[in-house]
Amino acid sequence: MNRVVLLPALLAFSVVANAGPLVIARDGGSRYTICLSDQASPSEKRGAEELQRFLEEMSGAKLPIVAESAKPKGSLILVGQSGITDRLKLKIAFDQLGPEGFVLKTAKKHIVIAGGRQRGTMYGVYAFLEKLGCRWFSPDVSRIPKMKTITVPALYETGKPAFEYREPFFTEAFNKDWAARNKTNGDHTQLDESTGGKVKYYPFVHSFYEMLPPDKYFGEHPEYYSLIDGKRRVDRGQLCLTNPDVLRLGVEAVRRWIKEHPEATIFSVSQNDWQGWCECDRCRRVEEEEGGVHSGPILRYVNALAEEIEKTNPDKLIDTLAYWYTEKPPLKVRPRPNVRIRLCPIGACEAHPYEKCSRNAYFVKNLRAWSKITNQLYIWHYNTNFAHYLIPFPDFDELMADLPMYRRNGVVGLFLQGAYATGGGGENAELRSYVMAKLLWNPSVDTNRLIDEFHETYYGRAAKTMREYFNLLHNEVRMPPSGKGTHIWIFVVPEYSEEFLPAAKKLFAKAESEAENEAVLARVRKARLSIDYLELLKAMRFEVRNGSYAPVGLDGLKERFDGFLSAVRGYGIQRLHEWWGLDWDEKYFAESMKPFRVVTLENERLRVDVAPDLTGRVIRMIDKKTGRDAVRRIDLGERTAPDVGGLAAFAYPDFVSRPFEAKWRLEGEPSASEVKLLGRCLNGLRMTRVIRLAGATVETETTLENPSTSPIEAVLQSRFEADASPIDDASAAWRRKDGTPGGRKIIDPEEEPSGSENYAEGAVPDGEWSLLSGSAARLVNRFPSADAERTQLSWTGKGAHKVTLTVWSKKKTLATGESIRLASSYEPK
Repeated sequence: MNRVVLLPALLAFSVVANAGPLVIARDGGSRYTICLSDQASPSEKRGAEELQRFLEEMSGAKLPIVAESAKPKGSLILVGQSGITDRLKLKIAFDQLGPEGFVLKTAKKHIVIAGGRQRGTMYGVYAFLEKLGCRWFSPDVSRIPKMKTITVPALYETGKPAFEYREPFFTEAFNKDWAARNKTNGDHTQLDESTGGKVKYYPFVHSFYEMLPPDKYFGEHPEYYSLIDGKRRVDRGQLCLTNPDVLRLGVEAVRRWIKEHPEATIFSVSQNDWQGWCECDRCRRVEEEEGGVHSGPILRYVNALAEEIEKTNPDKLIDTLAYWYTEKPPLKVRPRPNVRIRLCPIGACEAHPYEKCSRNAYFVKNLRAWSKITNQLYIWHYNTNFAHYLIPFPDFDELMADLPMYRRNGVVGLFLQGAYATGGGGENAELRSYVMAKLLWNPSVDTNRLIDEFHETYYGRAAKTMREYFNLLHNEVRMPPSGKGTHIWIFVVPEYSEEFLPAAKKLFAKAESEAENEAVLARVRKARLSIDYLELLKAMRFEVRNGSYAPVGLDGLKERFDGFLSAVRGYGIQRLHEWWGLDWDEKYFAESMKPFRVVTLENERLRVDVAPDLTGRVIRMIDKKTGRDAVRRIDLGERTAPDVGGLAAFAYPDFVSRPFEAKWRLEGEPSASEVKLLGRCLNGLRMTRVIRLAGATVETETTLENPSTSPIEAVLQSRFEADASPIDDASAAWRRKDGTPGGRKIIDPEEEPSGSENYAEGAVPDGEWSLLSGSAARLVNRFPSADAERTQLSWTGKGAHKVTLTVWSKKKTLATGESIRLASSYEPK
């Protein structure tokens, strides 16, 4: 009962011949001394102190710590390389261990824990303690076994990390002690000199405007910034990466950062967190030379900058992103040795192993392509729902499959982004952080064993029930026949099965009754917040009833919402979303969770519901012949709901900028077939919109007028978000203005399952385009060809399957009293 069985070796293991077991401690005493080199690093000293601390906590025996210059006698635990380890002729290849590798070895009566001085020896101490049964599951919950006798058999084991950079980006993983004990080394951890430091970035990411601040340069040098649709722009733009002055200033900025932050090892030269790439002739020419991809100009720029930095700071690395519009690798240019590429699967389904999920084929293709041109690839992986941190997010099957997959494809560093707000509290954050840390060190570890061990300590007597809930949740996404096969995305709340919530609530009630103390009960109740949140979002979903558009669970909803926020605050959680605090939720609830008036237009073929106060949107368009609603369903918890989706009109300053903010209201009394709406923009423009039924067609006519005394440049847009389910069978078709056929299959298995295409000049549909299901039309959108300047087709297979048909008017500078008119009709089939 008191002897410890060693766990499997980390990476390499062999038994030393003719050596017997060593007894470290017995009945509260020990013959062993912990010995440090006189040149021990801060992390090696910490390792010795941690070894002393936990051996005493386990056995009651406090081993003394001495320096080798004290010439200790007897049995020794040698922590770190020293003169004594050298004299023992242990044949340890320290030069091959690197800064983080280590060796655990018995040598006659001695035990050697030694490795790289930066962090390796310290990691060896924690690996040794883990072999004795120690676990550090969260900053607050550990398992330190009690035993009268601690016995270690003969061993020789080498441990090295699978990845050079390892960062689980959850608040619960930032704690210094937890991070050191679980061998993570990321930028956002609280690791310091005592733990051997960490991999330090400056700045962390999205740094273009930190390099060239627009408020400093744009006024006199707009040419430094993106040319977008014929105009140099800062709002949601990037840098013009082929401008030689942008390179010169970028080098100056990075050298300044190095001087101000000498502790940093990696400096980020990376795109802003939106699109807006430069469309100037030089940037386009580089894109064409690099295979038509946007990563070409960025990598050429980063390489040129990194070459200059290497001349003065050869020890520093430059990091950039392969993210969003730059995810595809370039054709010719290759990253320099001092450049790290961080590839970001932002469009991937996180439910299933990437190599086994059709929605992720595009990313696997990009990963393999990048891995062929660099052996310095980092990954920015996503591990939570960023729109709703607490929502159930069953990604553990994906995680345990894809970290080994990354390593097979040559990835050397991983940033695993989760819920990182002050106060923490992301769904399953403690378990996820722990499992991530272990996989980052050794992707071959038995993940299910890690999950079981965590549950056993973290939930005590409720562990079995909480593990049942874990399996119930993951069966929602596991592929048939074992599961339901649901996809999950990082911004969309999944439509879990109808039976999931009742079954989950039953298991949580059982787990609460099994909790043996208040601490365990609090952990169970904190975990339960995720299903409480899912249930709350379901109650907040809008539907049309009795002439209004209102949450389905409106009765008692305020009390439920307040009670949920009170529980959340009780756990110190400060954010439910990446971007907003709880005050945003309270404001959103007060403004949105109420009934909105609905005006219904109806004839023998169609029933159309309009919400005048919600941007004058058509929120339902039901074909009475088929019973199908042509409008896509709003996702659970969708941002800005209920004022989202459907059919609506907007006024913009141009084809790129954000729309003018406007308030809409009903104008006059509607009839059964027509409604008139009035929209007033904050900049003074006025919109009039008429929606009418004409047989099987919904006709819209929008007029934008300038009643002010100043000219205003403007363009009108009509946008319809259509239900395209099942989207894998959907396509769009039209004839272009130049007479050639146009169209596309909506979902391309070689591409991300969401995207958009813009059509201008001759590529614009000649007055009509259709959304098809198979070979049959689902929706036909018609408009006067001469009035349409541009169109856009957008789609997503994430959440509600949606295809958006957007028609733009011609852009015009409106003088006082002038107007723009845009007509568009929609016929569901």
